[in-house]
This record gives sequence, structure tokens and C-alpha cells, in this order.
Amino acid sequence: MGGNNLLNILIQTVKAKLTGFVTKFRMYTSWSFIKTRLIMRLREFFTNLLGFKPRNKDDYFTVGRWMISKRLLYALVLIIGVVSLWYISTETTLFKHFDEDGIRTYKYNSLRLRTAEGHVRINGKSGYRAFEGNVEKGYVNGQGTLYNPQGNVVYTGNFEQNKYEGEGILNYEDGSLYYQGTFHENMFEGNGTMYRVNGTKEYVGAFSQGMKNGAGTLYDAGENELYNGTFSSDNIVYSELLGKTAEEVSACYKGPKDLYITDTESVVYMNGISALYHGVIDNEALDNTEKVEEVYVLHDYFNLGTGVYDTIDDLTDALGEPVYEGYTRIVLPEAIAIDTLNKNEIVFEDIKDLEVSNTFSDVATVDSYDSDYTVYIYSYQRGDVIYSFVCTDKGGYFKFYYVSKDEDNVA
Repeated sequence: MGGNNLLNILIQTVKAKLTGFVTKFRMYTSWSFIKTRLIMRLREFFTNLLGFKPRNKDDYFTVGRWMISKRLLYALVLIIGVVSLWYISTETTLFKHFDEDGIRTYKYNSLRLRTAEGHVRINGKSGYRAFEGNVEKGYVNGQGTLYNPQGNVVYTGNFEQNKYEGEGILNYEDGSLYYQGTFHENMFEGNGTMYRVNGTKEYVGAFSQGMKNGAGTLYDAGENELYNGTFSSDNIVYSELLGKTAEEVSACYKGPKDLYITDTESVVYMNGISALYHGVIDNEALDNTEKVEEVYVLHDYFNLGTGVYDTIDDLTDALGEPVYEGYTRIVLPEAIAIDTLNKNEIVFEDIKDLEVSNTFSDVATVDSYDSDYTVYIYSYQRGDVIYSFVCTDKGGYFKFYYVSKDEDNVA
């Protein structure tokens, strides 16, 4: 035991003596220490060099009538040399004009890239191929392909001053197709086709400022035509359905639907676009056809331009003061809208269930609903269209909204 104790004491003593040496050795051989010392030495050198004051004519070079300080000239030469070395270190292709594919290749921050013309390859910060295509006057101009660090194509098509412009194809991060069509300043503009992540077609039609705007067609997950009509800021313009007959609406909406009927009115729920419309008999029509009187949108948000609003205060700021607000008893389409929302999550509490008898799987006769149930409604007017937002109580958030025509102002 005594021998082992003596050995341990000896080992610990040697370790203690060596610890300081090892620590200093690691410090003196670390790159950060060496770099700091080098910078200090260079700073001292240039300070002494530039701070030297010539004392006699031997400290000058004489050029004609001019006298130039030798120290100053040496300093300029050294500075030019340091800058040159830095430039060479950043230009991996300075003496190699072509890579193995015969394409001129530059780093993303290369100074020479600013004067490059024609077809080139640009490598990203980590060395991956970031771009291949045409450059001109320091910009990506013309046809080219942009890549992400994983090697997947992000965009291929036309560029103008480093931005997507004209015809092009934009992909998801994994390289699958997202959009094919025209661009302006990096955004979807003009006509194009948008795809889901799984590759199915989602929308074909007009775009503006990166969003669905204008005439277009929406498709379901199986690429079946779902809705054909007008879009604004990525949303369907539901007001265009007002005044249409059921047959005319069917030409726009071709997805699955459920029909609720009574003796005098009908409500159609358009499952594929989360909206329903209320039809009433047009007494002025010779064939007593039903026409759409309101369209109910089962969204708890409202799009206007590029803004998205979900509170009454925000709506008032955007649309002005409401033309009507107050508690009101629900009518048939509101009862169906509430019943549809409550099937997924109880949004409106303490309301009696909608009672229906099914004639077919997608057709139901409404026997009764809770016509004494009240909601709070805010109505705003834009042109001849009235937007009414349905709340559980006064103020706060709305749960869905509907659009209708202001009959007093309809020509």
C-alpha cells in the first residue's frame, strides 16, 4: 500500500509541474493566439514605418524636382502586396478559367464576377453550386438555374438583374414543382399553374403580386375541377355568385355539395370551398327559378387586398363604420352554417340541433331549427355588396361571414 501511495504522489507532482507547461504550449500554438500576435506585430510594423520622419536627403528618392519618402514608398508596396495576396486567396479560379465541365466558375463574392459576361457557374458560401446561367454587367440576366445547398433546383427560367422575371419554374425545397408560369420581380405575375407538394395541380389562371388574382380554375386533390371563376388576393370572389341560378352556380362550382330544402327556400353547402349559398324563388321570373340571395363563407378571417382581418375592430379600420350592427335571430342559412361549424368544433354554444330528414345522401329536408337563437351581426358596405360578419357576442372575433346585394342600389 505504501509503495502505491508514493507512486500516486509522484504522478500527481509530475502532473502539477506539467500542467502549466501544457497550458502555455496549447495557448502559444493555438491559431487565435498566433493570429493575434501577427496582427499586433503588423500593426506595430506599419505604425513604426509610417511614423518615421525623414532626417536627411538619403531618406528620400528623388524624382525630378520631387522627393518621395523611402519609408512611405516601402509602405505602399507592402500594402499593395497584402491586398494582392488577399485577392488571390479569395479567387480560387484566378488561374483556372474553366472547371471540369468547361464552364467558368466563380465564388459568390468574387470581385471578377462583377465584370463576367455570358454563361457561368456561381458557387455558394459553403462551396455548393448555387447558380448556373447567364450573367451580364454584374447581374444575373437571361436564362439560368438556381440551386439550394441540398443540390435541388429552386428556380429555372428567366432573370433580370438577379430577380425572377418572365417565364420560369419555381420548385419546393425538395425540388418538386410548385409553380410554372410568368414572374415579375420575384413574384407570380400573369398566367401560371400552381401545384401541391404531392405534385397534383391546385390552380390554373391569373396571378398578381404573387397571389391568385383574376380568372382562374381551382382543382381538388384528385385534379378534378373544383371551382371556375374570379379570384382576388388568393380567395374566391364569392359575390360573383349573387343573383345566379342554381344551374349557373353549378357551372362555377363542380365539387361535392349537400342540399338542404324547405317548402320555400334552399341552401346548398359547397364542401370543397367551405361556403354555402341561399336560394329564394324569383317571383319576377316566369319559371319561378331560384336565385342566389346570399353566399355564406365559413372562414373566421376576411381578405381585403393584401390584408387579412379577423376582428371587428380591424374590419372597421379597413371597411369603415358598419351600416348595421346588433343582435338578431338566426335564419335558415345561418342555422346550417352554425351546424356545419359545430360538427368540427363547438363554436356556437347552447343552440338546439338542426333537425333534418334525409331524402338522399346529399339531400336533406329541414324539419326544424333553433329560430330563437341569437347572434351579433356587423354589416359593412362596399359598392352594392354588403358584407355581414356573424359573432357569438358583441365585438371581438367573428366566426363566419356572408355577402349579399344592396337591393336599394342595384340598377
